[in-house]
Order: sequence, then C-alpha cells, then structure tokens
Amino acid sequence: RSGVAAAELLAEAGARVLLSDVRPDALDSETVQRLRQMGVAIELGGHSAGVLEAEWICISPGIPLTVPILREAAEKGIPIVGELELASRFCRAPIVAITGSNGKTTTTTLTGEILKRRFSPVLVGGNIGVPLAKLVREIPQPQVAVLEVSSFQLETIVEFHPHIGVIMNLTPNHLDRYPDFEAYVQAKLQLLKNMQPSDMLIYNADDALLSRRVAEAAPQKIPFSTRQKLEEGAWWEGHTIRISWGGREQGISVEQPRLRGPHNRYNMAVAALIGVLHGVPEETIGEVLESFPGIEHRLEVVRVLDGVQYVNDTKATSVDALRYALQSFEEPLVLIAGGKDKGGDYADLNHLLREHVRAAVLIGEAAPRMQRAWQGVIPVYPEVDLEAAVHRARRLAQPGDVVLLSPACSSFDMFDNYEQRGQVFKRIVRQLNGGHGA
Repeated sequence: RSGVAAAELLAEAGARVLLSDVRPDALDSETVQRLRQMGVAIELGGHSAGVLEAEWICISPGIPLTVPILREAAEKGIPIVGELELASRFCRAPIVAITGSNGKTTTTTLTGEILKRRFSPVLVGGNIGVPLAKLVREIPQPQVAVLEVSSFQLETIVEFHPHIGVIMNLTPNHLDRYPDFEAYVQAKLQLLKNMQPSDMLIYNADDALLSRRVAEAAPQKIPFSTRQKLEEGAWWEGHTIRISWGGREQGISVEQPRLRGPHNRYNMAVAALIGVLHGVPEETIGEVLESFPGIEHRLEVVRVLDGVQYVNDTKATSVDALRYALQSFEEPLVLIAGGKDKGGDYADLNHLLREHVRAAVLIGEAAPRMQRAWQGVIPVYPEVDLEAAVHRARRLAQPGDVVLLSPACSSFDMFDNYEQRGQVFKRIVRQLNGGHGA
C-alpha cells in the first residue's frame, strides 16, 4: 500500500518513477494500469540495474536496509528514505506522531476522533489504514495530521518532524528484524531526531526504561500514568482522567468506556491529553472516550454462540500485546495463538496463562516454541491451520468462556497481513453451525 501510494504521489508531483518489487504478483492488473497511465515504470519479479541509477530511493517500511540492493545503493551514495519521510514533506499540517510497542493504533484512532470534534479536515493514518502518501493527495490542506509511526518507518527519517510526539511504551518486539532489543529501542527513539524545545513529547511515566531514555530529550516532556499522581501530565483518579499542564488542572470523567482492559486506560489518557493540548472541550473529550467502540481486530467481539464469546485480537502481534489481552478478561479463556515468530519470550506469560487460560490452541511457525514454553503450565493443542484451531477451541470452550484469537506473533507465515488473519477468523467463527455474527 505505501509503495504504490508513494509512487502515485511522486508521479503526480512530476517525478520520473520506477516501481520495483521482487514479488512477481505484487500488483493487480488494475493497479498496474493506473500506475502506467500516470507514467510510472514498473518492474516485478526482481530489481534491475535501473534501481541503482535513481537519484534517490523510497522504500516500503517492511523492507530492511540490509537487503543486497539497498546495501549496494548505500555504497553508491544514493539517498534512501521511507514513505513516511517522503509524504511528510508534502504535509503542511502540524503532525502528531504516535509510536511505541503497544497501543499505537487505538490511541491514534481515538485521538483522531477527538480532534475531529474541533478541526476539519484531520488526517488519520500512517502505519494504519491509509498511508500518509495517499492522504496528502486526497486531503491537501488538513488542519492537523495524527499518524501512527512504526520503528520500521522511523529507521529512514531524515527531516520528519512532529510537533507532538508520543511514545506509548518500550517492550521487546520485532526481534526477528533487529539484532537485539537495544537496536529496536534506538529505532523507536528516532522519533526525537528533529524535535525541538518548542515541541512536546508525551511519554509513559510507568515505563522505567522509557523514562530514563527520554530524560535528556530536547522537547518539552509531558508524562502520563495509570499508577501515580503526577505534578504535570495525565493520570487516572478513579473514573476521571486528571490533566495538569500550563498551570491548569482539569478532570475528564469517563464513567463507562466501551474500551476494556488496563492498557486502554493508557490509550485514553494519551488521547485525552492530546485533545486538551489542542483545545478540545473536556465534555467533548469525555463523550468520545465513552462512545468509542474500539478498532477492528483489537479485542473485537465477533459473536456469542452456545454461551461462548468469540473475540478477534489478531492485532496482538507481540508477547506484550497478548499480555494486555489476557489482563482484559475475567472469564476463562481458550486462547488461539501463534504465527510468524518474532523472537519474544513466551514464558514471560506463564503466570497470566495459569490465571486466565483454560487451554491454548497453537498454529504457525511459532507453535513449537510456544508449546515448549507453555507445556505443563496449561493444556496446549497444536493445530495445522486457523480453521482447525477454531474448531478445536470450540470443543474445548465451556459456556461462559471466551475463545480469544490473540496470536503474539505476526501473520506472514500463513497470511498476507494481520488484517487478513482477522477476517479469516471472523468468517470461520460466523460460519460455525451456519450462524451469523453478532
């Protein structure tokens, strides 16, 4: 998505563009025709020497800088940037950039909903939904942009400069791409690269590592917490988010939010804080927080069948995301987990598994390592694919239980992306006994 959007943006701006992809089936015929009509040259199934004749290269975030063609380009001195860097140069609005190991998508979406109550238009996208390169073409004069940014995107920034940056947390993730946790942290901290003392950094005061690493950062620092009262920043007192900044303290009542789980208290606090910083009235912020239903693929209730609730949490692609999911339920769980292994420590979850999980059904590349970590902690059942896993989970579940798809892994061993995995799960669940989803 981001590669096509970048090619279209550049072609529209008058650049000569070559779109190169090693996958022979990377583009459908309609997209190929549209790009060629815009003057974009296309090569699929491999990279030609034409890539190394470019003045500069824009890469999709999933492509590591270590692939041979990019190493060769770097040796030749060809600048390499990502779609986020490119598109941000076409964005004239102030940017709110949200990163972290968990909570980015919900916080970005929720923040966008709050800011839309005062500003129009608002760009909401980045690493979720619509790439920024497409958004800046569709909405050329936004008032504010709210972007989820990933570590992969931040690796290749040069001038990218948010006026508000958010780091939700730092926990081990993407260790299949990075040599160690420190390399991953360094990528996340790239967010600070161009931020100035006039900018604002919102960070999690309950994350000790993060708090230490941003202590000397240039921008104004605004902490948030769910565990402690702060002199300045955002924190919870009961059902109220307290916000103190600029010599003023205010409270936003959130009596019955639809978002569940302790992790969503962090997400709501950050979105509320950003709303306050942009002058959105407290009552309006509270209304949005209470009515916001959550995002697709994150603790999404699919249906209830025979007294068992089926929940799609396919976006939980890390060990820490699964941790948050387990903490979000009081009901006994039958867990479906597994996928492409990202190098996380599954044994870290053992105490929560004992407390919350009746049984785990495992799929994908990571299943053997998960089974070794959880054998003897809870009953584990490997299955060949997601459909078999759903049927096994149904047999294991009892009335009052929750069947939870929360993989703790990426999807690329069996699916195109986590969204496809979630859609397949929902289709299988809705077809159980020929019923329909709720």
